[in-house]
Amino acid sequence: MPSSRSRYRPESPADYSHRFHAGNVGDVWKHCALVAVLGRIAERGGRVGYLESHAGEGRYTLAPTGEWTEGIGRLWSASESSLERGPVARYVALVRRLGRGAERPEVYPGSPAIAGALLGPDARLTLWERDAAAFARLEAEVAGDARATLRCGDGWCDIGAAARSAAASTDELVVFIDPPFSQKSDWSTAADALAAAAHAAPRASLLLWYPLKSLTRPNAMHARLEAAGVAATVAELVTTPLEHQRQRLNGSGVVLVRPPAGAVEELGAAAPVIGRHCAIRGDRWSSRLVAW
Repeated sequence: MPSSRSRYRPESPADYSHRFHAGNVGDVWKHCALVAVLGRIAERGGRVGYLESHAGEGRYTLAPTGEWTEGIGRLWSASESSLERGPVARYVALVRRLGRGAERPEVYPGSPAIAGALLGPDARLTLWERDAAAFARLEAEVAGDARATLRCGDGWCDIGAAARSAAASTDELVVFIDPPFSQKSDWSTAADALAAAAHAAPRASLLLWYPLKSLTRPNAMHARLEAAGVAATVAELVTTPLEHQRQRLNGSGVVLVRPPAGAVEELGAAAPVIGRHCAIRGDRWSSRLVAW
């Protein structure tokens, strides 16, 4: 497996991991978005390039309790009719196929596993992960997959140049930026990385996931992207009202740049289904769709 190592940013915490949040409602929303985009990209045919800035471990064992109980745990045993046989049902079916579990989910697939399942045999996946232990698990997870190239480091440091190179050698390109947002500076760095990739690869489809506990930093990030000349659509889902501060997520959002036709509409259809199943306080949930 080809790999390269790069220096971590000095301010980055060494113990960052997707593992603690695996399968939560933020994962549900981000992976529904990823399924909507990648499914349509794959249908168009041709060789697809996929770049992911912070790939994590690739697959996660879920403890008996955890944040997943408010996310995939609410959907795992739901009937297809309650999921309205639409985009959420397709996402749940894919998670069941790639993961493991009977009465409850026991293994949850990360975005590299979802991308690998949806894209064809000619796809090229470039996956960054900055935490050394998570990187080692990712290497083991994708061992033998000739489509994958792994790089140990912060993907958003190289994403612009990587997007330009990948766009020149593939028919379709998808860039997924999914950072930890453990530092205040991550919000501006994420926007700048997305803008760099969008300008470097003007035909690529790009996604940026972010957590929601208030609208201050997300709105500032949106304004930074608009000022950088990046046209985008934002799809947000809140399953705990923002006035209720809590340790777990209130919700999350996805910035979509040049999504394939139908992907935004699919997310719009998914929001009420996920909202009804995953709302923490009665049936109080909300969604927001913004474009500029």
